[in-house]
Order: sequence, then C-alpha cells, then structure tokens
Amino acid sequence: MGVCKMTKQKPLYQTIYEELYKKISSSTYDVGSYLPSESELQKTYGVSRITVRRVLTDLEQDGFIKKIKGKGSVVLPKKKYSDLYELTGFSEDAKRNGCKPSSIIIKSEMRPASVTVAQFLQVEPEEDVFYLERLRLLNGRISGVFITYISTRFNLPLEPDQFDSDTSLYDFYEKNNVHLGDASETIEAIMTTPEIRKSMFLDKDEPIFYRERITYNEINQPIEYSKNYYRANGYKYVVRMHRDR
Repeated sequence: MGVCKMTKQKPLYQTIYEELYKKISSSTYDVGSYLPSESELQKTYGVSRITVRRVLTDLEQDGFIKKIKGKGSVVLPKKKYSDLYELTGFSEDAKRNGCKPSSIIIKSEMRPASVTVAQFLQVEPEEDVFYLERLRLLNGRISGVFITYISTRFNLPLEPDQFDSDTSLYDFYEKNNVHLGDASETIEAIMTTPEIRKSMFLDKDEPIFYRERITYNEINQPIEYSKNYYRANGYKYVVRMHRDR
C-alpha cells in the first residue's frame, strides 16, 4: 500500500511577506517610496486587514519598512553589516557594503579634556584634545552622528582644514604613521537626546544604537575616544563566536 505524503501549505501571510520582500529587494519598491496602502494590499491579495497588518508588522520588525502614522509604510535602506571581531571604521564598513560614505563636519576644534575624556585617552584633565563632530552619511542619507576626541600626543596635523566630507580618520592616522592596533567598545540601544534627534531628524520615541569606542595604536596607547550614534534601523552587528575545548 502506498504512503500518501501530505504537503503542508505555506501560510498566506508568509507568501505575501515573501512577495513584498522580493519587491523591496529588487527595488520594485525603491528606498524612500511607500508600499501600497493596507486597503490596496487587501484587494490585491484577497485577504483580511488583520493578515495585511501582520505582514507589515513583520516587515517593520525585520527592518525593511517603517510604518508612519497617516502616511503608510515607507521602504528603508538595506541594513549595513558590521563584524565586531574586525577593527574597521565607518568608511571601510560602508564601502564593503557597496555604499558611498561621506560626512558633514559640524564642529572641529581644540578643547580641554574633561575628566572622563582624559581618563579614556590617558592624558591629563584640561590637556588639549582635538574635538571632531560629524554627521555621517551613506549614499547621501543620514546614518549617524559621530563625536570623536583625538589625542594630541602623536604629532598628528590636527587642524580643521585637515578634515573634509571624505576624510576617514583611520586612513588619516595611518597616513601620518600612527598605526592602529585594536579597540575596545560598548554597544547599546538608547533613547536619543533632543540634540542628537534634531541632527538626525529622528522621531521623538525612536531608539538608536550608541557605540562608544577607544582605539589604540600598535603599542596599546589610546589614539581616540569616540561616541557614535547610529540609526537603529540601518545596522545589524554580526559576532562570530567559538567554543574553547
């Protein structure tokens, strides 16, 4: 007697999700454009509003769209991946992901180090450090705000005219014979301050990634201390782990 195998049918909401995902990935729906309205999706797929809302909620949770009250579901830029095991900068990460990095410099000046900055850079409080605040962009779109304190103990040409929209700090260090070693950093999701929210054009209750990093040279001397604020819907961090045996 033959055995009849039953094929489990894929849930309808999953089929709709996959179809919309393909259209987003293939740029049928471009970044910044809006998906059809809930009622239009209902008519197109012959499903209930509950099913459509589940699909849109899943797409939003996976970082492909953002639902905006009164407007609809806007397509978001593809998430950029960053490997936490490798010491790379914003520009290098962007280029690896096929994006064009750039900056808008907000402030660049010498400042006396606060107690906290002095501790991280291993300098004296009130000692001059170079302060650089930049709006970072990917393909012309705002990605984050980076605040960097650079030690003045490495004879770097720390003048405002040394930094422009295309400057990569890590390249700048290497070109001036300050060779990178490693870094320590912390990453957390936070609610943003009014100042950062204004700079990044964020919604009031929109969370962001906050990354704090100290970068050292090859003999473990701190070069810079940075505080970086990223759009949370634009990044995914990947960590590869192994088990000691």
